[in-house]
Amino acid sequence: MPQSTQLLIAARHDQMFPTLTAAEIDRLRRFGAARSYRAGERIVTAGEVSPGLIVVLSGKVEVTQGGALDRRETIVTHGPGQFSGELAQLSATPSLVDAEAMEPVEALVIPSHRLRDLLVQEAELGERIMRALIIRRMGLLETGSGGPIIVGRADNGDVLRLQSFLRRNGLPQQLLNPDTDAEAKALIDRFHVDPGQLPIVLCPGGQLLRNPGEDELARCVGLVGPIDPDRVR
Repeated sequence: MPQSTQLLIAARHDQMFPTLTAAEIDRLRRFGAARSYRAGERIVTAGEVSPGLIVVLSGKVEVTQGGALDRRETIVTHGPGQFSGELAQLSATPSLVDAEAMEPVEALVIPSHRLRDLLVQEAELGERIMRALIIRRMGLLETGSGGPIIVGRADNGDVLRLQSFLRRNGLPQQLLNPDTDAEAKALIDRFHVDPGQLPIVLCPGGQLLRNPGEDELARCVGLVGPIDPDRVR
């Protein structure tokens, strides 16, 4: 894990990853449903909409990033009383990170529409949860973790355009320089990208875009839904 991520988590750990009491979890049960996961089962996949806020009742859930580059870095491991999620869960947009059961897990899953109800009907508890979700998103933004990966030179006009679009929409991003970064070179080789096609964007779900427009990038990060060909005339 990058040192900046480690320092951020250490400084804000209690707010980012609060542990709920048994009584608080009981108050949440009316908003969700019990769910069991096998050891090794993927609970949340980057680039896909999460089932919701995952409150761990027993077992451990590992949250990771960077799966699109065939390397994973652990952000945090949630145990009983903790919950997995960030602002994407509130708006039912694609997740920026992966989450996997490290061992058999029992969880309370609160879907996005019920999470919004929870924030209103359980104001004090909802405020703690909302604060955690916001700080986690801020952490992803500050460390550039979990969002799309842009491969291109920092002074390229299209790189600046893509970065600006992501910043305006509050989304983290990573920039890799093809001249100096081995991972950028590996991506270019893997997808047979011609230098004239740069910048490229690797989406959280693994899709590769060649110098995309803002509408295409918006679909990549889940700001808009995919185009339905049956509705295109």
